[in-house]
Amino acid sequence: MKAFRYSIALLCLFSSCNDDVDFKGKEPASKMVVNAVINSQSDTNLIKLSESTFIYSDVKPKLIENPNMEVKINDRPVTTSFDHVKRMNSYYNFTASLHPGDKVEVSVHTAEHGTVYGADIVPQAPVIASVHYEWFTGQDNYSRLRTLVTVKDKPNEKNYYRILIKGKSILEYEGAPTFDEVDWQFLDVHVDQEILFNHIDGIAGNDTDTHTYRIFSDDLFQGKEYTLNVYVRQDKPWEDSWGMVIRRLIKVEIHALSESLYLYLRSLEIASNEDIFQEPVKVYTNIEGGYGVLGIYNANEKIIELK
Repeated sequence: MKAFRYSIALLCLFSSCNDDVDFKGKEPASKMVVNAVINSQSDTNLIKLSESTFIYSDVKPKLIENPNMEVKINDRPVTTSFDHVKRMNSYYNFTASLHPGDKVEVSVHTAEHGTVYGADIVPQAPVIASVHYEWFTGQDNYSRLRTLVTVKDKPNEKNYYRILIKGKSILEYEGAPTFDEVDWQFLDVHVDQEILFNHIDGIAGNDTDTHTYRIFSDDLFQGKEYTLNVYVRQDKPWEDSWGMVIRRLIKVEIHALSESLYLYLRSLEIASNEDIFQEPVKVYTNIEGGYGVLGIYNANEKIIELK
């Protein structure tokens, strides 16, 4: 009889999981979302404005229209202009020549959302001491290119980095496009053989690849040179029976990230982990009075023709 009552209780418990639940609490007010990831070497950068809405709300997000926006570089205002609208996001641009140590501030005000504010500092450009490569065949029998990138870290400060690798190929024949006419393609950077990516703060028993952005700090090599061991899927250059040659180039980019940009990307990576028992992750924001991020990076690159 006790077993029967226990079965009925379990049935009621799991049956209730299918019931719809109406949210009865107070909905938080919508806030302005400001996102700007600034390339310090670009003359023009975009600022994206949008509106947050409560997940259970019937209210749809609205465009942020006619905002009062002010962008300052080292306390000096620069001109902003409307750029375009995509879905429910409004984009504005500003033009400025940025240098390491410059302070960028963004302030936006609307009557409905009040004033939001964010600020960040342009980091120093990273130093790539050298790039070497070697070929190997993976377990899938595809050709892989191991890329050994030596970064010279700046001493006496905390530094954050990101690695990107791009590639392009051309087939040489009369009238063929030149390298300058061919676009760079992003390559998937594999980091499983690099110790800097083996230990992820905030994740216990990590079984998933949470290195979406291939970012890392200088914790293990502060103020020294360090050689990153990463690889990409890449075919070797070749010549066919007609004598046509396919040439390949890779471009290794190292981005020095501001701390705010690093923390934002890092929180997104951890939040994307599929472990349902992980503690909830709050995505980092440095926007006061709203959500989003104002982050800055400074880049360096080396281009190598593969042999």
